[in-house]
Amino acid sequence: MNDIITELIDLEATPPDDLEMRTLVSAGAADRAARTDSPIGPVWVSWSPRGITALSPLFESATFEEFAGFHRRGVYESSTLPSDLTDAVESGLFEGQTVGLPIDWRGLSSYQQGVLAVCATIPAGTVRPYGWIAEQINNPGSVRAVGTALGHNPIPLLVPCHRVVRSDGSVGQYAFGAEIKRDLLVREGALLA
Repeated sequence: MNDIITELIDLEATPPDDLEMRTLVSAGAADRAARTDSPIGPVWVSWSPRGITALSPLFESATFEEFAGFHRRGVYESSTLPSDLTDAVESGLFEGQTVGLPIDWRGLSSYQQGVLAVCATIPAGTVRPYGWIAEQINNPGSVRAVGTALGHNPIPLLVPCHRVVRSDGSVGQYAFGAEIKRDLLVREGALLA
């Protein structure tokens, strides 16, 4: 009995280093994030117990602190993706297989969640116009709002907003630039080089 009391006293005096992180992550108040490779170079991917929460390229060697500063919740750095997400993320990034990825939509408006959920159904090698998404969410007059929601996509590449183009077939804008958008679409076979 004395050993248990001693252990509890020791635990109170010096809690495990990762206790705060584990508590916040399990409560859904913070996420984990790790670097991984992608077709556009290294990226940060963050996740919660519910799924992927964000993705950001490491343009100009962005640090973890810079990524964390833009993240919608607290985030803790991890050395690797969890094993249950690794294959899905790699398949999404390199093969374009993004349908069915576990995504944590919390923190986004219901409108943005709807837009991104529809966008997530667009298969690799295909494109859809902004108006198609507006129709799918039963709001055909909201083409500009769809563009705004896609422009604030926290999980680009895995929620494939690069597969959404203008109604005239032109590539249109992209958070990482039109050239990267075009390259991604060519890589997936949606556009000819």
